[in-house]
Amino acid sequence: MSGAADYYVHLLQQRLNTLATDTTDMERAQQLCITVNNMEHVRHSLTLLQEELQLDLLTQQLDAQDGQGGTTFSDHIGSLLLEALTNLDARIANSMSPVAEQISVELQKDVFHLAWSPDSLPAEEAVRPLLERLFASLSTYSAALLKNNLDRLLYLLWLAVLNALQDQIGKDTEEKQVTFFVRLYDALELLRAFFSAHGRGLDDNSLAGPEYITLERQLRLHKTTTETLIETYHMERLMEQERVETQEYGSLFVRAYFNHDSLCVEVLQAKNVIPLDPNGFSDPFVVIELLPRRLFPGAAQQQTNVHKKTLHPLFDECFEFPASLESCQAEGAMILFTLMDHDVITCNDFGGEAFLSLNTISGVVASSSSVDNFHGLKPIELSLMFQKDPDNSILKVLETRTSDKVAMEFVKKQKERIARPT
Repeated sequence: MSGAADYYVHLLQQRLNTLATDTTDMERAQQLCITVNNMEHVRHSLTLLQEELQLDLLTQQLDAQDGQGGTTFSDHIGSLLLEALTNLDARIANSMSPVAEQISVELQKDVFHLAWSPDSLPAEEAVRPLLERLFASLSTYSAALLKNNLDRLLYLLWLAVLNALQDQIGKDTEEKQVTFFVRLYDALELLRAFFSAHGRGLDDNSLAGPEYITLERQLRLHKTTTETLIETYHMERLMEQERVETQEYGSLFVRAYFNHDSLCVEVLQAKNVIPLDPNGFSDPFVVIELLPRRLFPGAAQQQTNVHKKTLHPLFDECFEFPASLESCQAEGAMILFTLMDHDVITCNDFGGEAFLSLNTISGVVASSSSVDNFHGLKPIELSLMFQKDPDNSILKVLETRTSDKVAMEFVKKQKERIARPT
């Protein structure tokens, strides 16, 4: 039965491919709808057969009869049906691909118009020609296709639209303004609503596939301010800090406490610092910063003394920063510790960084210890990290903002913190 169904659908495909050359577009569209609907009926019949066989019950009965483990007859039936259904799905999608490709070619002009409309034109107006063309192109098929087949066509077109938008944002990114990405982001959401059709079109799983997720994130990042992107980058690094389980680049021991509009930070010691000098040692020191800077405008970065020729420096230094409790409790408030290797002649070398959330330290957490117990607080061990993703999406976006001095300086600084391949 599975083989017969597959062969029958194969014959339908052949008939579709041998339509007369003088067939009109309307006749071709109607014949396609009839043919793929026929295919879908066959596929649906196999689905019903799969349900009616009640394979679980059959498995129990046959296993009881043969008394043997391993592959059973019912397993073989299930495998055959699954293979047949997969093949039928592929054949139906393949039959509809030429239609989707033809419509996709027609959409290119409208996608270009959307992408390069004047900044003064709202996204609703810029995307209108594209939506109207989609509606007109789908009018024949929406009336004649079965629901599953219409969803297949919608999905193919959705992917085509996503790819076309991706192509536009990949061209001359350096020349584009934030308004360009805001318009495309808003248009993307309008297009998603169109393909959803108030629940009558594609479901959320089909709409929010990997292609959409990638494009949505790119547009969202490109339309975000530099300051917010930098804060988001640091938040991602903080979350990575909380996940790291090894001390590949050594570790740093610190204590932190908030009391009376003052944040006290102790840098105690570091262990297993990576050697960055030719003599097999480093001359490490630690720079301490409060982030994001908008929350701590009066807190300048501070640093420890330099310790010569050691991989296990004992700093034992305490630093005080002006800060309010509200700032320390704010989302994203953190301390950045940067370990550097001091060089006299050349630039200092990066030896690793570590992040500590201020939301978790004593004096900020309501149930934490009192100030009298500060020196009795247990030291916090933080793994030193390098950035291991040279293609980090936030850095890539900031890198395109060549006229933004803050973005350029941040990217330059972060590139020095990327781990080199071993």
